[in-house]
Amino acid sequence: MAEQFRVDLEELDNVVRQLRHVQRDMDEPSQTVKYGTTIPKAAFGVGFTEARKLAGAHDGMQAYMTEVLGALQQLIATFGEKTEASRGAYEDQEHAARHPRHD
Repeated sequence: MAEQFRVDLEELDNVVRQLRHVQRDMDEPSQTVKYGTTIPKAAFGVGFTEARKLAGAHDGMQAYMTEVLGALQQLIATFGEKTEASRGAYEDQEHAARHPRHD
């Protein structure tokens, strides 16, 4: 005998809504890391090796954080899209089970 499972479509809708909310919430930190943490090279000092190294380390960390936040946003977007697609497939299956076609 085949087992039947029910999927709570409303919960999948909630997951998609929450993921979109997280995505929107991440826009500001992502923009802040990319544009709001820039420090002019002269602020670290001028004419000595450590100033150049410090400025380079800052730029490297800024680029890394931008990359990490971008990857995280992409992961959330992909998960949201897949969740939404799964929700649609479950809904289609549920509809087909309730209204079988008689060709």
